[in-house]
Formats: sequence, structure tokens, C-alpha cells
Amino acid sequence: MPFRKITSTLCLVTLAANSEPLITLQEANGTDKLRVELLNLEKEVALLRRSDGQEFKTPLAYLSEVSRNDIRNTWTAHREKVEKHLKLLNEALSHQLFASNGNIWNEPARNVARRLRLPTESETPFTSSYRLYTRGSYSLAGAKPKTVVTYGDHEGRTLSLSIIYSNKGDSLSTAGAGEDHFKNNGKEIDRNTLEGAMMYDEASIARTITSVLGEPTEQRMLGQGNDKHKVKRWDWNGHSFLLAHVKEEYVRLSIVRASFADGGGRFSRVSDGEIKARLKKNVSHEDNGDVQIKNIPMVDQGPKGYCAPATFERAMRHAGVPSDMYLLATLATEGGGGTNTQKLYEEVAFTTRSKGGRTAREIPLKSLAPNKLKRYIDKGVPILWQMCSLPGYNQVANARTRARRNVTNWTDYASKIAIAAEKNSEVLQTKANFHLCMIIGYNEETNEIAVSDSWGKNYSIRWIHVDEAEAVNNKGGYVIDI
Repeated sequence: MPFRKITSTLCLVTLAANSEPLITLQEANGTDKLRVELLNLEKEVALLRRSDGQEFKTPLAYLSEVSRNDIRNTWTAHREKVEKHLKLLNEALSHQLFASNGNIWNEPARNVARRLRLPTESETPFTSSYRLYTRGSYSLAGAKPKTVVTYGDHEGRTLSLSIIYSNKGDSLSTAGAGEDHFKNNGKEIDRNTLEGAMMYDEASIARTITSVLGEPTEQRMLGQGNDKHKVKRWDWNGHSFLLAHVKEEYVRLSIVRASFADGGGRFSRVSDGEIKARLKKNVSHEDNGDVQIKNIPMVDQGPKGYCAPATFERAMRHAGVPSDMYLLATLATEGGGGTNTQKLYEEVAFTTRSKGGRTAREIPLKSLAPNKLKRYIDKGVPILWQMCSLPGYNQVANARTRARRNVTNWTDYASKIAIAAEKNSEVLQTKANFHLCMIIGYNEETNEIAVSDSWGKNYSIRWIHVDEAEAVNNKGGYVIDI
């Protein structure tokens, strides 16, 4: 396609913001010129990107001889530059992070995750994540990570990678995953031992990357809330490797676009109108009366007490505000768990207001009746619910959710669970196993609410009668509203 059909004006882009080589195009027998990034050249067809981000393909035959030669020569030089470090970098990382094109930003996040052996955590039309809690000999960049996660954007392309090494959440907790977390409140190990492990990991990672890319620079990056921390930075082919050591918190290697690192960690905001339309579209209404918010990203908190950070990450990403539970956890969490939810909420409120343009609000939840919840659910806003995740509650929620799959007469079902809920609520009164999860739906006919926990896809939705929910209710919650 001749590029003059895309635009007839001269578009200028700056070299610092781009990962690919820049070229100036001129159409055969034409006079207009266009400054673009050269993304790929295959079979005499160039893949190009304009300064506004739009990508398009142009056969070289459409271009002037000068432009054709410029593309061929530029692509050859670029490939030689990339290939100089590509194999060495993959070997140093102990994984083939980079495919032959040397650019993860131009390929699906799922492909990157597959090469790193990361299982799917969540895929929605707007965001995706692939997370591995590592075991055994898994190594990356010269050290053994605890968690590796790849995030994808609304087009499914790779957005960023976050690799967490020694940290207070994974390293100080012996609790299990999912419901098993509440069978053991975890125990702490000596913090000096943790800090020693963090120092070892940081030194090993820095030595590994430096051996390929040379000495790093240092800069400060925004974290979550109002947090800023110092990082070591290496750049290669539009990728920035950022190594952070936050004392007594975590060692983290993040891989982001160089332009994102240049901006100090500031991300672009999704418009209110787009978010409102997206959230509303995610609300489903079923024939049996179920009203449910779909496409909420799942975050698996793993074997640590990060239910609040994980749940807030889910809500923030659902509202179009990028987030990471490990960074959130540094703001208000003790080793292995014990989040100060109020303090975390205050930091999240700052982030959503200043960086995402959303409003985080604390709400009372004295009643969990569907008519009290629908004002938020009906517009696609999940409610973050403070409650007690008791063994009896989880048994009922699991059994009730399974039973719903075979219901044919919803009137009889509503009567039966009302009787059962009256009995169950009498024994679900213990104040223990404090937990934060999401209310994502309701059914006014059966008097049920739908709950989602940050324990992986098997807990993405469970149903519970309102009376049973009231018995474990701590009468407080939060929303990230629009």
C-alpha cells in the first residue's frame, strides 16, 4: 500500500523513543516523505510504524530506489547489531527470551510466556498475564526467581515482564496456596538471612547482565503509590532491564520498553469514556437471574498472605490502571502476610487518582443484599470485600458452586439453599482467617452473591447465599470507581 494513502503529511519521531531503526520513505514518482520505524523486512515487504503507533506494510516496489536501498541497508545493519548480542543474551538468561527478531514488544505475550515456561494465569480481551511460581532448578539471569510473570496488552502483545527473586512474601511464608493458606499462618525466618539472599541475588543478576551488555546506569523509577526506588538499568534493542533491590522487601528484575523507562515508570492513561464502555460491556445477565462481571483479570497470590495486594491488582487492572501485587505489598504488608489493608487502600487511592484518573473509595458493607450491591455490579465495578475465609464457608461455597451446574428448577433451588443457609449461618460466626476478595455478581431471585478469590482460575467465581455471606462479613470494602 503506498504510504501516501496512509498520510500525506511529514511525521517526525525522535530516536530516543524508538527501539527500531528510523528511515525516511519516499514513494516512487512521488514527493511526499514520511519518517517511520522499520519493524521488519521480509520478501521485499517492509513492516513500518508511524509516530502515532499505526503499523502498515509497504512493498518495496511502491517506493523510490533511494528508499528501497535505504530500507535494505538499514535492515541489514540493524540485524547485525541485534545478532551481536541476541545469542549471548539468551544464554546469559538461561532461556530463549528473545526470538530471532530480537524484539518481544512486536510479538504475542503468549509466545514469550511459552518460551519461559509460564502457564496462563489470566486472559481477557483487555489484559493478560502468564505467571509461574518456580520450583527446583529454574534459573533466570544467573539467579533463582520465586515468580516470573509476563503481562500482555489489549492486543495480546507483550507489555512487560516482572521477575521476583528473594522477597519477604515468598521467602518468609510457609503457608500453602489457595484455601490451604489459612491452615498455617506462616512463620518468619531471620531477616538478616533474607537480606543476605537478596544481596546475593542482586549481585548475581547484575554480574550476568553486565557480562553481555556492559555496566549499567542508575535511575529512579516510580513504583506503586507514591513510592520511588533506585534501579540499575541496561538497554538493548528497545528493551530496558531494570534491577531493583528494595531493602527487606524484594529483588526484582523487570523488562520494559525503553520509552517507559525513559519516562521513569509513568504509563499512559485510558480515557474514562473507554473504561466506562468496557466495564459496562463486561456485565452479563443470564436467564436464571445471575448478574455477573466477566473478564476480570485473575492474579494468583500463591503461597503467601498477599490476598489484599493481589485483589487490588485485579481491580486496578480491570479499571485500566497497571499494577503489580509485589509492589503493592511493599506498601503495607509484613513478611509472609499481614497486610494493613487501610494503609494499602490509601496508597492505591493515590495511584488510581494520580496515575489512572480513577477513584478508589472505601464503602460500608453492613448489608450484602443484592439490591445494595447492584449499583456497582451493574456498571461493571467489582466490590473488594473484607471477610473471614473460614473452612466451613469455603466448603459451602465450593459445594454450592458445583451444585449450581445441575440446577433445572431455580425456584426449588432457591428454597432449598435458603433453608441450608439459615443453619449454616449459625456456625459461621468465628472471627478468624481475615481475607479480602471480590464480590462480582448477584442473583436477586435466589438471594445469592458471586465471589472471586485471588487463588487462581478455580476460584474465579463461587456462589454463596447472602445469609452465609453475612455471617462471615467484616462490614467493609472498597471499589475503584469511574
